[in-house]
Formats: sequence, C-alpha cells, structure tokens
Amino acid sequence: GSKKNVLVEGICRVIRPPQDSRPWAWCEDHVFDPVRNVRWSSEDAEFVREIMECLADPAINEIVIMCSAQSAKTLTMLAMLAWIIKEDPGPTLWVCKSKEEAKKLSAMRLYPLLERCGPVAEMLPPRGTQRKALECYLPGMALVLAGSDTTAALQSTPYQWVFCDEARSYKKGTLGMISKRFRSFGASYKKIVISTPDEENDEFHEAFLAGDQRIRKVPCPECGQEHELLWGDKDSVGGLKWDTDEVTFDKERMEYRWDALRETIRYKCWNPECDHVWRDTPSDRKYMSRVGRWEPTNENAPSNVRSYQWNAMLPYWASFEPQVREYLSALRMLSIGNSAPYKDHITETRGQVWSSLYAYAKHDKYIEARTTVYDPRAFWEEEKERFLTVDVQEKGGRHYVWVVRAWALGAWSRKLSHGIAWSLKELREVAAEWKVKPDNVALDSGAFTSEVYGYVAESGYRWKAMKGDDRWSFRVEGEQWLYQITDADPATGTKMQGRVRPIRLYVWATNGVIDRLLSMMHGYVGRWEICEHDDGDEYARQVTAKGRRKVMVKRTGGTRMEFYNKRKDDHYADCEQMQIICASARNLLSAPLPLEKSAEERAGHVVGEAEED
Repeated sequence: GSKKNVLVEGICRVIRPPQDSRPWAWCEDHVFDPVRNVRWSSEDAEFVREIMECLADPAINEIVIMCSAQSAKTLTMLAMLAWIIKEDPGPTLWVCKSKEEAKKLSAMRLYPLLERCGPVAEMLPPRGTQRKALECYLPGMALVLAGSDTTAALQSTPYQWVFCDEARSYKKGTLGMISKRFRSFGASYKKIVISTPDEENDEFHEAFLAGDQRIRKVPCPECGQEHELLWGDKDSVGGLKWDTDEVTFDKERMEYRWDALRETIRYKCWNPECDHVWRDTPSDRKYMSRVGRWEPTNENAPSNVRSYQWNAMLPYWASFEPQVREYLSALRMLSIGNSAPYKDHITETRGQVWSSLYAYAKHDKYIEARTTVYDPRAFWEEEKERFLTVDVQEKGGRHYVWVVRAWALGAWSRKLSHGIAWSLKELREVAAEWKVKPDNVALDSGAFTSEVYGYVAESGYRWKAMKGDDRWSFRVEGEQWLYQITDADPATGTKMQGRVRPIRLYVWATNGVIDRLLSMMHGYVGRWEICEHDDGDEYARQVTAKGRRKVMVKRTGGTRMEFYNKRKDDHYADCEQMQIICASARNLLSAPLPLEKSAEERAGHVVGEAEED
C-alpha cells in the first residue's frame, strides 16, 4: 500500500500495512520464551492464533481476554508486542497492577524476550537515556510501562497500542481512564486487555461483556459433536469426572487416596449418546488445545470489539489432576466457612467471574429447582442425622418457628417439615413426632437469651443455644470456621448467676452462613432439597428473604458485598442457617456422597463432580 507520513504528538512515523497478517507465524520464527528458554510456539496452543491475528486486522480495535491463570497470558502479550515493534510500530503503553510489578516485568521478562528476538534486538537502543526500566524509545515508537496506581503516566500521553495486563487488579476507574488515551488515533488504535476474572460486573468483566464473547468449541474425535470445554456440574452428561468409591476414598479418615483417584480422572464428551473420554495425558490434552474453533455468543457486540474466554482445561500444559485436587480442597475449606480457596478456584482455574455463583434471579423462583420427589416420613437410607432448629419469636404471643431437616454426607439434606409451635410442650411434641434426638435440637438465643438458656438447662444440657454474629468466619485452631463454641451462664441476671453449670453456646458467623445457604439453595454446593408436595409458600417466602448486593466503601473507593433483607420476616431462613451449623458440627458438609452398591445406581450421581457439588 502507499506510504503516508503523519505527525502525531511530535512523532514522525510511517503508517503502512503489516508485512504478515499472521503475527503468530512471525512470532514462531523469532520469539523465545525467556522463562523456559525455548522458542515460542503455537503448534500445541492453536487457540491463540485467531487472537493474535486480530492485531493485523484493521477492522478490530479492542481485544478482551478473560481466562484462567497460567494460560500463557503475559507471554502471548509479550510476543504480540515484539511483532508490533517490528511490523507496525506506534506509541505503546503497557499497564501492570503497580509500578513495582511493571519494573519486575521489565527486568525478568520484557527485555530478556526482546533482546533474544533477532529483528527487534537490532532495533533496541543501548541501555541509558533512550532505554530505561519503564521507558524505551525505538524507531517509530515509544514504549512505556506503568502501574495502574500511577495516575500521571495514564493521563498525559496518547497511545496507539495499549496493553492491560491482569486488569482485574487495577484501581477502580483505571480501565476507563486508559480508554481515553487513544482518541488521537481514531480507528487505528488497538487495546488488548487480558486477565483472570474477579467479581461479576466489575470493570474488567464489563469490558469482556462489551465484546462478542467468543468461546472455544472442540469437536469430539468419536462422534464429531462440538462443545465448549466446561467442568460441568452434578447433573451434566459431560465434563470433568472422577470416581468416589472404596478405592479412591478412605471413609474412616474422611479423605481421598490421591494416587488412586488420579487414575479415574477423565473428561467426558457432552453428547449423551457418546462414551468418549479424554484422559489426563499430554496427547489427549494437546488434542483439546490444537483442534477447535472460536464461536461468538454475543451477536449484538460492536464488530470491532472481540472478547474471548477459556478455562484451565484448554491449555495442554495444565493437567486435570491438580485442578481436581484444588477443587476438592476448596470444598473442604468452604465447609468450615473459608470461601477464599473456592473463589480462587472459580476465577483462576475455571476462568469464571466469582459472583456468577450468586447470580440471583430477580424473583425467587430459583428455589423451585431444589424441589424433588420424596416422602418426608419414609426411611432415607443415606440419612446420618436430623436436626430441629428453632427461632424464638414474640409478636402475637410467644411462639417458636421451627424446621426439621435430615442430613446425609456431602452436604446433602432434605427438609422434612416446618411450622410454628405455640408452647414448649408443642415444640417437644414436634421433636418426638419427627424423631429428633434432644442433642440435635437448637434454638436461637439472640432475642430471648436468658429464656433460651433456661430451656437448654431444663433439657439436661442437651438442647443447644445458638447466636448469630455479623462476620464471615471465626478463626479456630488456625482455620476459618463457620462457628465457634463458648460457655454461657444460664442463670445470668438471677441470684444463681455464677453458681450453676454453664451451657455451651454456639456462635455462628451470619455472613458466612448466609453465603453458604444461598450457595446451597442455588445448587452450587451440596444437594439442598425440599419436598415437591410440601405446602410451603410462607416457608419459601421467608427462606428466600436474604439478598446479596454490592456497596461502595467510602474510605477506599472500592466495593464489598453485603447481605440484606428483601422481606421483613426471615425466621425460616434463620432456622436453615442453624441447620448448616448443626451439620457442620457433625462433619456432614465436606464429606462426599457415599458409594451406591450397584453400578446402575452409581451412574446417576456418584461418578464425577456430582458427589461434591
């Protein structure tokens, strides 16, 4: 094409079409990975080729990539940068989380890669005034590295090329600020944003949603059906699977035998009529990375904005076994109230935004999905314990809102009944009718403390007093738990205060427990069930009374999540929270579902992720 001289901000440069429209091919010839000391290659990672070709496509201005950690994100961007320097130079800005991270990237990866790239190395100026840690002036372009916390560096100079690395860690408003830096270049600018995700609807997620949201479709070599590489869930036909049985799981120690479990891990085709599986081997994983196509899922996106998403199953170098081990460990921590490892798994391994686990419906119909067919009075072979939890109330006269729920291993539970008792005698009759042992009766003591303490003492210290505390977890024995146990004086406020045997008070972390309850009711953790024929309109209204929203933190300018009441009455929700504490105290939240005796029965829910989700 014809050459055209253009003066931009005092920099004279030549705009011309790139010599090769396949940047990945150029990078394979010239780029070395400075970390592994091998030539950069897309042979076993063909999924990056289309993304790199967007660089040479003048019709595409923005590329947003939301993916798992350790997916060659930064290396791919560095290879792109090398191609730009040689083939299409222009003022370039690279933004890291902080200035210190920018310095580290410059010293450890950027310059080592550019110095080993022949066509670029001969263009690099010697170290000194034209080449510093965070600035480099090459023929036709200036390269600037900055941290998202360096406001001045992001506001002053226009850039044609902008790279945003790990954008989820940026200060609020940074992505919007960066988007103003390329206005001078009209339709010739390029913005590349790449990161693991964080919270739903944060700035990075909004940037991804603004694109065409492409997913990778991989064909099954046996049936030919294409599908996205997904973990799946307890009801899915395909996805990542493993066996939980007497060989892979030690029931006495309540832990997996990892060497045995590793042999059962596989990825199954999503076609219900196909039995093909990929094993956790380099050859099978390379097939997933090599074969496939990108499919847009947002037809309303601007044609010049591309966005891509993938998880850790797509890069061939990410073995399935560590991902499964990470997931099972995160579930164990989640069972005692520590959700941080589970969030890391969802965002950094599955490449999904965290809040998608709590994408609550605008109405409360989601509880209908937890409705199943069972007889509450029939014998349930899986049941380990059943609990009666009670919320003591006064409005309209002293009464007791109660829920009876049966629990099996693996956070699997069934609601047997609920209701209101108008006297202690009636409440005791409820416990007897539903065969709840006195040790498994728990009452909320928050509103009527001394009264409930008296009930516990009268029961022979067998009933349990409970009280909520507005926090996410307690630190107990070096771990984060959903509750802690303390002593309380049942004679508080009387002449006998300090003279009688103390009761055990279970204090539960309301935020952490509500978070867990909502996860269960949405089907993301355990199997939380209510009976299909249960006349529970008021129960459903109250148990769904809790909502979750984002609020601004004035001190930091960031956001945090909080729970609030959508409706005033939430007594059954309080009862269900206490059910979780009772189950946690009996170690019923983290263990897997037991192995069924027959293979036919086991195929329904014991193979794969079903027994854990």
